[in-house]
Amino acid sequence: MAIRNILRTEKVIMRETQAGVFGKLCRGAATFVVTGVVAATLAACGGGESAVVQDVDGSVSDPNNPVYFKWSENPNSPSLVKIADELGFWDEAGIRPEYLGHVDAGQVPALLGTGDVTFAYFMFNRALSAVAAGVDLKVIASLTYTTEDEPHMEYFVRKDSDLNQTNLRQLEGKTVGLASLKGCAEFILKDYLVKNGVDVDKVKFLTQSESLLPQSLEQGQIDLAVIHPPLNGVLRTNDAVRVAFSDYDNSGSDGGLAPISASGEFIRRYPAQTREFVEILAKTANWVNANPDKQQELVARLTGLSEDQVTKYYYTNNLILDKEQTGFWWDLSERLGILTPEEAALTPEDVATNEFNPYAPSAALIDSQSSNTEVLTDTEF
Repeated sequence: MAIRNILRTEKVIMRETQAGVFGKLCRGAATFVVTGVVAATLAACGGGESAVVQDVDGSVSDPNNPVYFKWSENPNSPSLVKIADELGFWDEAGIRPEYLGHVDAGQVPALLGTGDVTFAYFMFNRALSAVAAGVDLKVIASLTYTTEDEPHMEYFVRKDSDLNQTNLRQLEGKTVGLASLKGCAEFILKDYLVKNGVDVDKVKFLTQSESLLPQSLEQGQIDLAVIHPPLNGVLRTNDAVRVAFSDYDNSGSDGGLAPISASGEFIRRYPAQTREFVEILAKTANWVNANPDKQQELVARLTGLSEDQVTKYYYTNNLILDKEQTGFWWDLSERLGILTPEEAALTPEDVATNEFNPYAPSAALIDSQSSNTEVLTDTEF
C-alpha cells in the first residue's frame, strides 16, 4: 500500500504540473456547486461537456481514452468511489472520477438530469420523485443495505433523556435535528413515529449540517439528532449522548436503500463505461463488507477520525437491485400521504435497472436480496 501511495502521489504532482494554475482554480471552483452556479462554474473549468473525452466509442471502455464522470464527494464521509480510488481501481479503467465539492442530496437529482453530475447516491424515494417529475435519470446499482449492527442511520438523544421505542410520543412539542428534508432522515422517522401514535404535526423538524447536529443536541437546541455513518461512530464515543434507536427498528433491511443513480444522457452515450463503473463499485462494496478493519483504517486516514470512531454502511452484495427494497418506498409514501399520482403510476422497473451490472443475472430487478447471497468478486487485493 505504501508503494501504491507513493506512485499515486507522483501522479497527482504530474497532473497538477500539467494542469497549471487554471486547473487548480477549477478544482477549487467545484466547491461553489452548492450556490446554484453549477453550469457556469463547470463550463468555465472544463467540467461541462468538454470534461468528457470526445470521440469515444461508448460500446468499448478504453483505458487509453478514458471518460471522466462528475462525482460529488463529501470529504467527511468517503464514498465507494473514493475508496476505489484509494485502492487504485480507477487507475487503469476506461472511466475515471472527476471530483466536485459536496452537494446536498436534495439538489443532486436535478443536477443528474442536466448532466452537471454524472453519478450520485441518494435515497430511492428521491429518484422516484425525480423520474415522476420528468428528470432524465436512472437508478443503475444498489448500494446501502441496513442491518441491525450496521444501520443506515441512528437517532441520538442526550444521555439524560429516557426516550426510546416505547415512549416516542414524548417527542411531541420537541425538536428533531436532521441534515435535510424529503429523504430518509425525515420520512423513515416520520413513518416510525406515526406507527407509534405520534402526531408528527406537533414535532418540529430543524435542518442543519449533520456535522453541527451533535453540538446542537448537547446544547439542548434539539432533542433528537438523525446521524449517518461515519459521524454516528463519533457520537457513539461521546459520553454526553446515546443511541435511542436506529432505522432498522422501523423498517428492517428494506428502508436503507440509497442506490446509485445516473445521468440518463451519460449512460445512453457511454454504456460500456457505465458498466465498468458499476463493476468497480460492486467490487469495492464487496471488499468493504469483507474487510471492515481495513476500511476502518482507510477512512480514519482520509477523515482524521480515530479508528474506534469510524463506522460504515453495509453494502448490498454485488450491488444488485431488487424489487423488495425499491418497492418499499411506494408503501411508505402512501402511509405518510405523500405519494403523488405521478409516482403511483410508476413501478420499480420504470426507475431502476440491473442492465449495467455485470454481476446481475439480467437487466430485470431480482425479487429480493434473499437470492443474492453469493459474493461474486474477489475481496482481497
